[in-house]
Amino acid sequence: MRRLDFKICLLFLITCSYSLNAQNPEYKSGLSNLLNASIPEEIGVRTTAQINSDSEDPLEYGYVDDNDILWSTIVYEIIDLDERVNFPLLYPTQFGLVGNERRPMLWWLRQEIEKGSIPVYDQGDAGGYFLDKVEPEDVTNIFRKKNIYDVGNEKRDNGAEEIRFKIEEQEEKFSFNPYNEGLSSEEIEVLQNTPNFIKLFPYKIKDDQLAESFLDGIITYDQFSQYENEEILDDDLLVQYELTFREMVEELLFVFEMDYDWIEVDYSDLRQWLIKGVWYFDKKYSELIYRPIGIAPVILPQSADEDDFSSGSDEDEMDELPTAEELLGDGEDSDGDGISDDIETDEYDLDPDDPDTDGDGLEDGDEVLRGLYADDPDYDSDGISDGDEIANGTNPFVDENNSGDDGDDSDDADDVSPGSNLTVLFWVYYPQARGILKKGHAFNSRNMTQSISFDEIINSRRFNGVIYKEENVYENREVKDYIPNNSFMRLLESERIKEKIRNFEHDMWSW
Repeated sequence: MRRLDFKICLLFLITCSYSLNAQNPEYKSGLSNLLNASIPEEIGVRTTAQINSDSEDPLEYGYVDDNDILWSTIVYEIIDLDERVNFPLLYPTQFGLVGNERRPMLWWLRQEIEKGSIPVYDQGDAGGYFLDKVEPEDVTNIFRKKNIYDVGNEKRDNGAEEIRFKIEEQEEKFSFNPYNEGLSSEEIEVLQNTPNFIKLFPYKIKDDQLAESFLDGIITYDQFSQYENEEILDDDLLVQYELTFREMVEELLFVFEMDYDWIEVDYSDLRQWLIKGVWYFDKKYSELIYRPIGIAPVILPQSADEDDFSSGSDEDEMDELPTAEELLGDGEDSDGDGISDDIETDEYDLDPDDPDTDGDGLEDGDEVLRGLYADDPDYDSDGISDGDEIANGTNPFVDENNSGDDGDDSDDADDVSPGSNLTVLFWVYYPQARGILKKGHAFNSRNMTQSISFDEIINSRRFNGVIYKEENVYENREVKDYIPNNSFMRLLESERIKEKIRNFEHDMWSW
């Protein structure tokens, strides 16, 4: 009788457990209970033991004494999410057709970051030094992209003029220049007691790469005056001034919903993960070990206006492009290139009997509609015809051989520095994120019945990474800093660094 009562109680507890988990399962597996479910709602319901297994803390790292480290090096890698082996760290990006257990790694981190459980550092910086902690009130904007309006772009492009206009506005308001040296105590008190006073100078430059090379990271009113008075003659320095003024305008003078608004970051915007880790040889265990230190998501540009591939260099010129109907008009099109003979001769000075006047592989009508020159086979003069660039998926408006300010190729996948075509969102100190990454599970293509946690993927290095920086004596410079203009050689340098690390352990046992 007692056995019967015990079985009934046990059955009741199991039934309650299934019922509760079916209503609000914290973690589910798409195949869990699939073969036992009698109704669809029971699919994915896990037993108490399975839930407890999922919620276990990650395996603790052992204590490593400094004296046990025979050798170590810090490396920074790019995990390119276009590579198939790295797909589990990205997908799914849409959640409508997947279960609650299927979420990308960034989703799991975002839940804890927005709750304030995990701090984030170094927003927008590829360095990964954990120096600037993002304040709680600024965390909300981390997962947003700044959509800059045309008026905002115009203000940035005329940075110095906008700053001068603001200074004159403040002079008129206070009857004195708030940036002159030797302000009286009364004038200083007036500024301190003025609500919403925007202090322009001295300005601390936010862009780390620009700050390192320019004026010790600070620009003063005197330096601004020197620029206005055309006392700066060095061309490179002039460029740095102008970039600084663009940043100042965006940081200090932009008005929300007048110059820009915010767009929520979509998970499909994620392009890469950066990972910082330490390889070290533990002489106690005679083993080469990898320990992740930090991770950072990299997305498409935070400013929606930075997609250079969508049009040519002059937006106003692109807005004036004709439509296909306007090109054809009512006239005859002898060569079938999409432009009527009279428009082709009168407006574009092209051969009405030749569909491809410049011989670049694009018909004249197609080139005019794209904003290219139908009588010039190479718009950007990079040595590659416009037709070949379109076929290869490169930008015919941009010289791929000299597209960056430093002569670097800004379209390279391994270029994540400020000014490139990607944006680093933030850095997370990996040991602080292990708990949530252990709970999050990725799709396991090797065995779909057994999911694998993101923490296991990272620690077991089940991803492919390209080293873009190694700890070195040259202020930890990136590979692209000493191998410019050649992506293939950078890739070989990354492999050389990897091979050096592998060979260290091998050489320990060679004699």
